[in-house]
Amino acid sequence: MRKFLLLFIIILKISVKAQTGVFVPELTLFDDKINSIMNKYEINGGQLAITYEGRLVYNRGFGLADTLQKTLVQPYSIFRLASVSKVITSIAIMKLFENNRFKLDDKVFGTNGILNDSIYKVVKDARIYQITIRQLLSHSSGFNFDFANEPLWKTYEIAIENKLTPPVYSFPIVLEWTLKNKELGFNPGTAAGYSNFGYTLLGLIIEKVTGKLYKDFVKDSILAPIGVTDMYPGKTMKEDKYQNEVSYYDYPGSPLSTSIFTGIPSSVSAQYGGYNWEIMTPAGGWVASARDLCKLLISVDRFSNKPDILLPSTIDTMIKKSINWKDYALGWFVTGNDYWHTGGIQGTATVIKRNESHQINYAILFNTLPKDYTPFYNEFIHLVTNEFFQIKSWPKHDLFTPTNSINNSDDLNSTQIINNSNGFLSVNDFKGIADIVNYLGVKVWSGFIYPNQKINVNQFENGVYFFKTYNFSKKFVLLKY
Repeated sequence: MRKFLLLFIIILKISVKAQTGVFVPELTLFDDKINSIMNKYEINGGQLAITYEGRLVYNRGFGLADTLQKTLVQPYSIFRLASVSKVITSIAIMKLFENNRFKLDDKVFGTNGILNDSIYKVVKDARIYQITIRQLLSHSSGFNFDFANEPLWKTYEIAIENKLTPPVYSFPIVLEWTLKNKELGFNPGTAAGYSNFGYTLLGLIIEKVTGKLYKDFVKDSILAPIGVTDMYPGKTMKEDKYQNEVSYYDYPGSPLSTSIFTGIPSSVSAQYGGYNWEIMTPAGGWVASARDLCKLLISVDRFSNKPDILLPSTIDTMIKKSINWKDYALGWFVTGNDYWHTGGIQGTATVIKRNESHQINYAILFNTLPKDYTPFYNEFIHLVTNEFFQIKSWPKHDLFTPTNSINNSDDLNSTQIINNSNGFLSVNDFKGIADIVNYLGVKVWSGFIYPNQKINVNQFENGVYFFKTYNFSKKFVLLKY
């Protein structure tokens, strides 16, 4: 019986760490490295994507997306990004700067400031009127509240004062409360103090300048132009997570956290109710896949393989180190010619990096943050970079680009002519991100597909269309009546 249990445990451990995604023989050492670090630090699930010369050459999932359901992490699974979200906000701000919507040294508050609304004119600390956009980007604004007590995250006190039930209230309410009740930690522009609050304030600036919701501006002006369609603002509670989003886990025996919500038990798991994910999107609240993060990196990497979404001069400004923090620029850590960012909070550990010497971009995402996280971060931040020198021959394929070959004729319903009045395309035995393009190659639909799902194509005109994934394409004809 003891031998049987031992064998069962071994089999279970192997299955838990199984990889998903396209097997790449030239890059198996990355499989080994991810599995090794996940075993060492008891990480439940992870994901790694790597680009080389603008091509997605590696995109794999590891371990479990959900430990109860025993579902595996897939290459298309999405994870909370934590502070990697700051890179998204930085790119959005730099896009507006490039388009002359403001200067980086423009004041944020005051009569001539961007946020000159009356609700922001009552302040406890007059130094607030000195804060600039550049200082928010470089964490030198003075908003250096202690992480655990930062009003952005722990909003229970604000909710009671305003008789609100989180997360209904908006960030402007949190900001107004903060300006009235908090003092800055230092004179703006004289020191550095990491500030999630400051980055969420940047999101509000984007809304004021553009007249759009922050998430809508990012999607319309940054993500859509580079072909990213599966990146979203995260949700606080587990029951609200997206269909293809992983579950999040703290280390065994981790303490409970005070809930941000009123009217429910005050002690909750930190990853589900300890922080207000709805309100913190610009600072740490986005969810995405490693694949889409690599698309974002490619759009600002200054490599010649693919066009950037920002001008070279704008990128130079974005990655120029701050005078107050030698390793940080405007939304990025900078080491030599490389720029990168990490993210970490209960249930989440992330890193993205652009590597100059090899023309590499990569993203690593985990759904568990171990108790002893300092050595873990030191190890996994350098997990991929140290292995690049060992690769003698890089793959020629590009997992970003759909092919015209049909690998499995059963992936799409064999009926290629849709002529019923309902106008639904049936998709069998396929799970993942797919696009529908018309005969001219214009994308008319994009989304996440589950097996046996029906896609409503009733909004399309009659004609020839192609259902495309990263590795196959199938034609169908729409004839409505």
